[in-house]
Amino acid sequence: MDVLLIFLLIFSVTPLVLWADNWKKTAIVQIPLVLGSWFVFMKFVTTGIDPSQFYLWIIFYGNILYGHIAFTIMLLEARKSLKLRGDYLTSRRMTLSRN
Repeated sequence: MDVLLIFLLIFSVTPLVLWADNWKKTAIVQIPLVLGSWFVFMKFVTTGIDPSQFYLWIIFYGNILYGHIAFTIMLLEARKSLKLRGDYLTSRRMTLSRN
């Protein structure tokens, strides 16, 4: 259960980071999943979840899956921005060394 709480905390922050990186549609899609996952977690902790309420677990695991996809997008964007920054610094050094 501790691992699920850690996932929930990390993926609760993910829409904010995606919004800052101009992935607004992806962030908006993830917000209901995050809210649903917090509901599922609170219901599980307080009263438990019956086997007939399997759809609640689908919401929770859907958020974990979508959160992994969003986290991968964030990592790829960070890698791309670092590569662009590295290319800029390399070209800047070459320009300065010619002068």
